[in-house]
Amino acid sequence: INNKAFTLVELLAVIVILAVILVIAVPSIMSTITESRKGALASSAKLIASSAETAYISNQTLGITDEIRCEDVSNYTEEDYKSCDITFVDGKAKVTLVGQGKFEGMAVCGGTKEEALVKMKNSCPAAPLSFSTDSWETISEAAKDGNTSKYNVGDTKTVNLGTSLGTHTVRIANKTSCSEVNVTSQTACGFVIEFADIITTHAMNSNNTNVGGWPKSAMYSYLNVVPGKEGSGTIYNALVSAIGDIIIDTTVVSGHGYGDTKGELANNNFGSTDKVYLLSTREVWGTELGNDTAGGNTITRQLDYYATYDNKNGTIGVTTSKYAGAKKQNGDEAAYWWLRSAFSSSTDAFYTVIDSGSYTLTSATGTAFGVSPAFRLG
Repeated sequence: INNKAFTLVELLAVIVILAVILVIAVPSIMSTITESRKGALASSAKLIASSAETAYISNQTLGITDEIRCEDVSNYTEEDYKSCDITFVDGKAKVTLVGQGKFEGMAVCGGTKEEALVKMKNSCPAAPLSFSTDSWETISEAAKDGNTSKYNVGDTKTVNLGTSLGTHTVRIANKTSCSEVNVTSQTACGFVIEFADIITTHAMNSNNTNVGGWPKSAMYSYLNVVPGKEGSGTIYNALVSAIGDIIIDTTVVSGHGYGDTKGELANNNFGSTDKVYLLSTREVWGTELGNDTAGGNTITRQLDYYATYDNKNGTIGVTTSKYAGAKKQNGDEAAYWWLRSAFSSSTDAFYTVIDSGSYTLTSATGTAFGVSPAFRLG
């Protein structure tokens, strides 16, 4: 009798082939299912937002002030949705939709009828209410979504930087988006947070030079993590501990000193990508100081805070003649604080803000002056 059957080797080969197919196919199938569910959740959020806006217009016309809820404008079911909230900004509906059941682990945070981004998370930050009391996650999400109407330039918040640096005050220094201004440096556009006081003191450089400008200074590595440089990033690491890893990269342009004959940017200026940075002369006083080569109005601009500061003398804004709004405290007293701008007619000096709010020049290894940096969220 000629019995035909699979040998053990052939069976093992088939099993291996099937296993390989499963390894390849299952993740793809699961990804397709996940994307399909994300698409369905996004569509639901958009429909709820659209229906909510229609109801809002109708209520406005009829003089009805009732709250518009998700269950009023959609087939909202608790089987699929853990929570659903609608807020209105200038008549535009924003929907926060947290899924469960088949949408478990997915959420739309602040979706509109035009756009609803599904995130793989089990909750959404609370709606923005106040810069001083909102969580940093809420503030960061609001900055990303452009939903910062509840926040005003000059609003403050305390931040605990740990036992070595202590508790300090930050403020909203800028809200004007980068798309609204034509500048190379991102240091004075977008949602900029600045320390309103001096958090510590430090020399600008370990040797008396401004060669290499801000990116090559000891201050730079004190603020930012520099790969391969042990001990760098003291300020950034303290911020991460205090507010979380929500600070975004910022394109920073800074001026050069007399000893620099070559730079990677126009006019021999320097470019860097920073998490934390010091301000420049124009960003404070709103004008181009002749010896700050990166002070031109196409490079950067005055921060909203300094541009609108009320000096109580009949003039709005900080200038080189009315500069009290640039003063910062180190504890109980006003003190000098560093800028990132090198002095182009010197081989060793950087600009500093003095205790009156005006400016002067200080050698890089001079007195350990104040550190009062800025960073961006978005």
